[in-house]
Amino acid sequence: MGKMRDGAFPLCMATLILMVTAACASVISQQVLDEVDESLRFVDILADPDAYRGRGALLGGYVIETRNLPEKTLILVLQSPLGYRKEPAVESSSKGRFIVSVPGFIDPAIYRPGRKVTVAGTITGKDVRPLGEVEYTYPVLTKKEIHIWPEERSARTEPRVRFGVGIGIGF
Repeated sequence: MGKMRDGAFPLCMATLILMVTAACASVISQQVLDEVDESLRFVDILADPDAYRGRGALLGGYVIETRNLPEKTLILVLQSPLGYRKEPAVESSSKGRFIVSVPGFIDPAIYRPGRKVTVAGTITGKDVRPLGEVEYTYPVLTKKEIHIWPEERSARTEPRVRFGVGIGIGF
């Protein structure tokens, strides 16, 4: 066996470190993360959105509805705590709902119900709307950055490898 060329090992290690670092990177830019207060708890914001007006926040959850208006799009989100890489956890851990205000048009076919989103933005107040038989107070977050997570594919129940003889005969 030959000796590894000088410099090949450090190059391989540097490449590996870059790959690992990229895999652990947040989906929200560091510049925007520096502008938010990650210690803000959603339950506190929900209890009194006006008390947090003007503060930066990082929230996530599952899209309930996307509504386009003439100048902006409103995305209603079922909040979920953020976990690894700022990805929303399971829906059942939600503490409530919030609205993301996005300047311009957002395609509701992409931001459709059930999609996971992580958003960094500024708390700009509240919006009181009917939710069933009650009036619900939604904290409103004006988007600085938003990340929509790839859809999870369901587990396949059929085998990935098939063996067969002839047409339509398999075992």
